[in-house]
Amino acid sequence: MLAFWNSVAMLRQIEFVTLLIAMIVPVACGTLLLSVHYRIKSLVNKTTVIQGSSYEETLQRLENMNLSLRQELQMAQAQLGSLRHLTAPRQLSAQQAGILSEQLRGIQGSPVIVSAYAFEEESAAYATQIATALRNAGWVVTLNKASMNDFKGVTLSTVKITQKPTVGLHELAQAFSAAHLEVRQHQISPDSIAGQLEDGSLLVVVGRK
Repeated sequence: MLAFWNSVAMLRQIEFVTLLIAMIVPVACGTLLLSVHYRIKSLVNKTTVIQGSSYEETLQRLENMNLSLRQELQMAQAQLGSLRHLTAPRQLSAQQAGILSEQLRGIQGSPVIVSAYAFEEESAAYATQIATALRNAGWVVTLNKASMNDFKGVTLSTVKITQKPTVGLHELAQAFSAAHLEVRQHQISPDSIAGQLEDGSLLVVVGRK
């Protein structure tokens, strides 16, 4: 032991090895620490990217769902509007009634029979509104609620039993057109309307909606 301690060569070897270990250990520890640090930073960045991507994808899905729901709502509202239009009773607006009265006032026409479909209250109410507008124009109007004509819309015709001439059919058709009342052409038989029909009268036959 004393020989080892008294040997310069041996002591120099020990000094060299010790110095070498002292140099290597800090470098190794520093390298390990740097590797761990960069690994932690890489994992954090990767997690942040994944979370950001997931958030963007979720947001995009929600926006797409919101857009789809808005489109479906618009379609449903349009369909509801169509259903309301189809089921709502016909109404002669104040503007339409005014146009009819203005267009026909001062014209001497034959008596008018406004006939409603006998089995539909909506038709009778609409026929009453038309008859009122014609009366306001000064025309002689009879309201009849005994038509058996099962067609849609309104048609204009005449009562011709003895070929007595009628006056004002053309003007009546023009007034209906100006008021944007749809008139459809149908063949009307006098037998299809119950009650007394005056020969030479104009006919406004209101069918079902």
